[in-house]
Amino acid sequence: MGIIDFEILRSTLMDYKTKKVMLTFHSLGDTDSVSSAFGLAEYFNDSIIVTPDFITANSKRILDQLGFDEGRITTKFDDSADLVIMLDVNNFEDCGAFKNKLNARKGPVLIIDHHAAQAMARENVMVFNDEFYNSTASIVYEVLRLAGVMISKSIAELIALGIISDSAEFRNASYRTFEEVGELLNIANVDYVSLLPIMQHTASVDAREQSMHDLFNSKTSVVAGLLFATGIAKGHANQSADDAIKVGADLALFYSINKKEVSFSARLRPPLDKELNVHLGRIMKDLGPIIGGHGGGHPCAAGAYGPAIPKAVEFASKFVSEITKATGKR
Repeated sequence: MGIIDFEILRSTLMDYKTKKVMLTFHSLGDTDSVSSAFGLAEYFNDSIIVTPDFITANSKRILDQLGFDEGRITTKFDDSADLVIMLDVNNFEDCGAFKNKLNARKGPVLIIDHHAAQAMARENVMVFNDEFYNSTASIVYEVLRLAGVMISKSIAELIALGIISDSAEFRNASYRTFEEVGELLNIANVDYVSLLPIMQHTASVDAREQSMHDLFNSKTSVVAGLLFATGIAKGHANQSADDAIKVGADLALFYSINKKEVSFSARLRPPLDKELNVHLGRIMKDLGPIIGGHGGGHPCAAGAYGPAIPKAVEFASKFVSEITKATGKR
């Protein structure tokens, strides 16, 4: 079926409006993917939301604060669905436990995404992939708006948070971003400041203390002209990586280890991804197999996880090499 434009996307969704639809997304579903799934579920008469493993803690917290039932998200792939829609992901590999199910599926699969397009030469797969949108939630909102769907206050807030989150809080925004968020705030009858406490979670004192220890114990160096912070996180690797960027690093890579796996989180200060043509998600996807697992994400925020804990040092070394190669600097 191949690449489709927005009008074909709309007509395809209309064709399946009264049929059974399964909505899913990439492994470790983030705010954009989860808000897109809940938002698009409003369009269909019969839909389920399914995750290949689990959603991020931040997504769970946002759903809870806005009154959504996290239990609505299941982990069972529905082979009987008339249509499977993949949100915020454009390949099967990043769908973790669903990869084999998707490969084996004969029925139609629709991809709705905003990342750099990847080849998907399968007769049963349709792909709407437009990088002009800064988030999948933005695409979903346009679909709902043009379809005349009555959007509730909570759905408007959730979609707005998805758009804001994937725009790196407007640092990667276009005029469309501000227009859509403004419309959604109007629908929800809230202002931007009211959404901030929901989006910008203040971690517990213990978590923040641990993150500070992680930063103090991290190493800094200059890699490919970037101030690079790296270290082992005894707390949450993603929080330590985020905090490193906030205090001045251009690039950060932290990893945490538990009994089962090693988990990496990488961050890049926007808009360096555009200036240097670096995409952390692609780098993490390529490196994931080193630790026997998977990786992926966005240009400025990505992660990888896998059970091959002894390979963590090799992974970090290869990450530096890939950054150096991507920037064209030696």
